[in-house]
Amino acid sequence: MTWYDGGMMPPTPEALGAFPLPKRGCLFIGEKGVIQCDGGGGPPRLFPEKRRVEYQKSAPQLKRSNGHHRDWIDACKGGEPATSPFAYAAHLTEIALLGVLSLRAQKPIEWDAAAMKAKGLPAADAFIKEQYRKGWEIL
Repeated sequence: MTWYDGGMMPPTPEALGAFPLPKRGCLFIGEKGVIQCDGGGGPPRLFPEKRRVEYQKSAPQLKRSNGHHRDWIDACKGGEPATSPFAYAAHLTEIALLGVLSLRAQKPIEWDAAAMKAKGLPAADAFIKEQYRKGWEIL
């Protein structure tokens, strides 16, 4: 994964043709094409155009969410588990925080998730696990 922020932009993939990259969003670049999504939950777009015409939409695999907050409240009250449980959300948050870590370190990060370390970048350790004040330690 490559994270761009602070006005930095990736090179425009050839498959997008004249389609301009939005200021926010994501790109999934594959061998046969590109999927582009605007920031803020915009619908995905498949490029090049011929791939979009060929695409066959699959049957829904997941139940529609009633919204993040409603799912969480319902789960707390004994309803169905949230659609973004901690086991999933923790990994998603870790990815976002790695973008922040890379910006603070001003270097690309090669992440060792099991060890919770940025490989070959000891200066990042201070951002990853800070020292707690006496009496505020996590036991």
